[in-house]
Amino acid sequence: MKQKLLFLSCALCTYVLTAQDVFPDTFEFRGINSNAPDVGVVPAPGPNPAGLDIAVLPTLTGRLSAPVLVDLDGDNDLDMVSGAQAADGKLFYYENTGSPTAPNWVQTAQPALDAVAIAPGGNNETKGQFIDIDDDGDFDLFLATKNDINQFNFNDIHYYENTGSATAPNFVEATIPGILNQNIANFPGLGFVDLDNDNDYDMVGIGSDSISYLENTGTKMIPMFERRLHLDNPWDMNTGTGVLDRNWPHGDILVTVPNFQDVDRDGDFDLIVGTDTGIVRWVENIGTPTAPDYGTYAYQNMPGDLETFDFGQFATISFGDVNGDGVLDAILGSFSPGYFAWFEGVLTAPLSVEEESITEITVSPNPVADILTVQFQNNKVNNASLSMYTITGQVVYTSNQQNQNDSAVQIDVSNLKSGLYFLKIKNDDGKTIVKKITVN
Repeated sequence: MKQKLLFLSCALCTYVLTAQDVFPDTFEFRGINSNAPDVGVVPAPGPNPAGLDIAVLPTLTGRLSAPVLVDLDGDNDLDMVSGAQAADGKLFYYENTGSPTAPNWVQTAQPALDAVAIAPGGNNETKGQFIDIDDDGDFDLFLATKNDINQFNFNDIHYYENTGSATAPNFVEATIPGILNQNIANFPGLGFVDLDNDNDYDMVGIGSDSISYLENTGTKMIPMFERRLHLDNPWDMNTGTGVLDRNWPHGDILVTVPNFQDVDRDGDFDLIVGTDTGIVRWVENIGTPTAPDYGTYAYQNMPGDLETFDFGQFATISFGDVNGDGVLDAILGSFSPGYFAWFEGVLTAPLSVEEESITEITVSPNPVADILTVQFQNNKVNNASLSMYTITGQVVYTSNQQNQNDSAVQIDVSNLKSGLYFLKIKNDDGKTIVKKITVN
């Protein structure tokens, strides 16, 4: 479903959308490692490699896995962190030395990450995910590993709380109820999404041709997870009792990570995966935001250059807005040989400048440090829904206003880390206004 994006005010960086989300209409290839094999898009390194053409591949085997985008140093642009098959069991940091609108990734030492390693004496395989799981304004780290420090493969989810800050992280191993000894996969990958729409992050594990669902039964600030099996797992219609009963009919997600985006812009989270053969595909959520249903897990093609891009063995994909246009871009990783590439998300509908300004809604102050005020004229706050999310698509605020007499909504942003956010306001007429908000 294609939607038109109407650009209203460059000065306010404001967009009016009829779509539910900012997932692109198409993806255009931008850059790849110069030593990558021919992938059938354009010759390496691409028109805008953003440092990936000369990126250091730091492992002896060259086997990298699951790059993810995260602003780890709080400078308002997206860095990249990659897992690997490495003897020291590390994650590898690629700092974005460019800008919020022009990325350039350079492999760099990162003390907080360098201190996190699970090295049981042989090659370990690691995949990291960053999420503010305790709602304190900084990114915590979840590490999925093939083996733990004792070479056991059933203890595959590890949590490191960020006891530092949004600009200077410090990761300390900690515990969260429900993640110990889960044995989700031989080569596990993790994703986080509010799958049941209760305003906290649930965990989804993937790998070994199965998908696990760990529901967050705690709160946004005090999480605890409970693994849901079989009929309680949206991806498993098996009524048996075995924890490791496989539930993925395609047989091609031995090593990958799950991503959740609203690809078809119908208001719920679809699933996107890179397959073992190197192709990226998505599965539609035919259910609702509170009761997901992925049907028969039928694969659908990604748009644009991602439709035919063969990324090699055990491909992974991650999303974030790396060029500051409000549209999601994609970073991909290949396991063997290890290399990275990125694709720009593009809206194909032409942008048109409107002469009239937005008079129904004002948002101030912007930039903001503590309280953001959304002012509605003529009490149009009635039946409006508001959400605020990071440049990587993580929701940090939601509110549904119904039959309220107030003409304004105040949002406390004092606990958010500094950086760029998007505020999405949907009125009862079906239109959605998205504004860029800078939090100081």
